[in-house]
Amino acid sequence: MKPEYRDCFLPFLHPGERLVIACDYWPNTALPSVPAELRTPQGPPAQSKLEERVRGVLGNALGKVARPLEAVTGSRLVNNPLTRAAGRVGDRIERTTDALDHAADRAVEKAIWGTVMDGGWQSMAGRFLVNLTNAGGDPRRQALTDRRLILLVDHGTGRRDAAPQWAVGSAVPRPNIARIDPHPKALAARGRFDVTFVDGSWIALGSAVRAHMEAFVAAAHRGG
Repeated sequence: MKPEYRDCFLPFLHPGERLVIACDYWPNTALPSVPAELRTPQGPPAQSKLEERVRGVLGNALGKVARPLEAVTGSRLVNNPLTRAAGRVGDRIERTTDALDHAADRAVEKAIWGTVMDGGWQSMAGRFLVNLTNAGGDPRRQALTDRRLILLVDHGTGRRDAAPQWAVGSAVPRPNIARIDPHPKALAARGRFDVTFVDGSWIALGSAVRAHMEAFVAAAHRGG
C-alpha cells in the first residue's frame, strides 16, 4: 500500500479501526447526477492566507484604476438593460455548455461501461452517491478498512503545489455491503468494480489503474 494512498486515511480512522487497503479513486462520469432537491448548497472554497493577501493587493490596485473610470462613465453602462441582458445570456450559455459537456462525457462512459448504478435515491447506493456529491471537492481516494468502505474528497485548490485538503466524502459500514465484484471490461488500463449493498442496490466504483482495482476486490474477498 503506497504511503500517498495510506497516509491520507489515517486521520479519519475510528479508534481501533484497521486500514486494509487504499488506492486512487476514478470518478465514473456515467453515474447519474444527484437531483437538485437532494443537493446541499455549496459555498465558495475557502481562500488561503496567501490568496487573501494577493487578492487584497490586486483589489486595491484595480480600485485605484476603476475609480477615475467610474467618475467618467458613472453607472450608465452597468445599469444599462442591454448590458445586464447580455450578461445573463452569457451566463446561461456558459451553464448550458458545461451541462452539454458533462452529458456527453456521461453518454460516452455509459456506452462503454453500461449501467453504473441500480436503486433509487433512498437506497443504500443512492444515499452513498448523494453523500459523496454533497461532500463537495474532488473524490480522489478510496479505502477498505475492517469496518468501512470510505471515499475521500479533496477540497484543495487544485494547484500542483497545493497540499490536498482531505475530507470524508462517503462511507458505509462493511456489514451493509453484500459483495464487491470486478467488472470484466477495461478501458485504457482503468478498472471498475461494483459494490452491491444488502438492500440489493449497487454502484460502480473504480480506479485509474486496473491492478489497483483487482487488489481492492481481492482484499474485500479475503475479509478482515
